[in-house]
Amino acid sequence: MTGRGVVRATREVFLTFGALLGVVCILATIAGAAFDVKPLVFRSGSMSPAIHTGDLGVSRTVDASTLRRGDIVSVVNSGGNRVTHRLVSTAAQGDARQLTLRGDANRSPDAELYTVTTAEKVLFDIPKAGYAVDAATSPVGLFLLGLYVAGMLALVFRRRPPDGPEDRALVLPPGGSRKAARSKRSKAAFRMSVALGAAVSLTLGSAASAAPWTDPVVISGTTFGAHTVLEPASVTCSGGGLLASLTFTWPNSDLRYEYVVTVEDSGGTVRRTDVISNSGSLVTSQSVTYSFLLLNGILGLPATITIRVRSRLAGSPTWVSNGSTTATGKLLSVLFLGLASSCN
Repeated sequence: MTGRGVVRATREVFLTFGALLGVVCILATIAGAAFDVKPLVFRSGSMSPAIHTGDLGVSRTVDASTLRRGDIVSVVNSGGNRVTHRLVSTAAQGDARQLTLRGDANRSPDAELYTVTTAEKVLFDIPKAGYAVDAATSPVGLFLLGLYVAGMLALVFRRRPPDGPEDRALVLPPGGSRKAARSKRSKAAFRMSVALGAAVSLTLGSAASAAPWTDPVVISGTTFGAHTVLEPASVTCSGGGLLASLTFTWPNSDLRYEYVVTVEDSGGTVRRTDVISNSGSLVTSQSVTYSFLLLNGILGLPATITIRVRSRLAGSPTWVSNGSTTATGKLLSVLFLGLASSCN
């Protein structure tokens, strides 16, 4: 085979490869538009071992009411980031649904509850395919794709002088040979068009699907982590009366938290410490109740009580909020009525 024959064979291989890639990309684009199918590239291991970093998930938009416990669901959180985790529970919120999600590798559900009417349900995943998608749609990948297309254009449309019998047949073909040459050029042009379609599909797909192609998810683990433990927004006191108990209540801001409650006297000395565990359910508040006799036993009469509440991660590491929230009460002796408690 002459050198020109090697070039021709190489051209045919690359054109055929480009055409096959183009068909796949075009079919994927049509399927995505027709069935509302979206790709998701997983960039963390919070869904391990079911889905690993670098896997490519294929999802479809569904009505939130059709979701069931155990489905892998992708939503956008309040910060604008896409989160793809397994559905733990769902609750009706008018026409919408409030979703509780948790990564398979995470010890507790996501801190945020997602209220949605529709969501992306992951249908299946392709191991490690996300790396290829990321590479193809990166600036370097698109540049190399452009070089590939430019090279194919040069091979198809460049002018070639006749070199041998075969080449002369393509340049000056009599009768049927002219038709054969035209047919060969038409096939090459068609394959080149399909290859160009692949390039356009990849370029448009990566631009229009910037959010769905990435999947930054909430990570928790023993290797590394970052989280700011926030103190309760407020603590309120209720109850009081003759020999009556005092109840202190605060909002339950995070299912991952437990709460450290200290009882302090007027000088700031801690007289008692309690840890209030989180029930794990979606309760809106936590509280602790102290009886009059218990408070009188540790503080005496009269006394001013300060209840200080700090948040603490229930698991490891046991991080505690820097700040705290307080409420106060009093123990006093009421003339002619007896001993009483009150809220300040």
